[in-house]
Amino acid sequence: MQKYIELGRGYAEIFELEQLIQYNKPRIDKAILLTHGETPATFLLIMQPARDHFQAVYTIYKGISMSEPQKKLSLIKSWLKDADIQLVTFDTKHPDEFYEPEQYYQYITGILRLNHLIPNML
Repeated sequence: MQKYIELGRGYAEIFELEQLIQYNKPRIDKAILLTHGETPATFLLIMQPARDHFQAVYTIYKGISMSEPQKKLSLIKSWLKDADIQLVTFDTKHPDEFYEPEQYYQYITGILRLNHLIPNML
């Protein structure tokens, strides 16, 4: 099962994300940016599955500005580049189209599984 762990919504947690990338590089599977036009994007840091039953997905929910200046996005891209991790970008439905964040994450899980970016886990 994939578990979405929200780091926050784009403020101080950006530095927690830096530490996750820096110190957990061997565990990182993918980095994904979910865009919704010009509104703030959602960032996902997907870790390797643990014991084939659990996969942590760290997220900054609607916290990455897509309008100028894009300081947070620039920082994330530089950290990923330093760690040799490619950033995958998807344009998705806006999270506000869902009743609650959990429904949005279920929608994203489906998209990621259909594109073979995360495994189907029991």
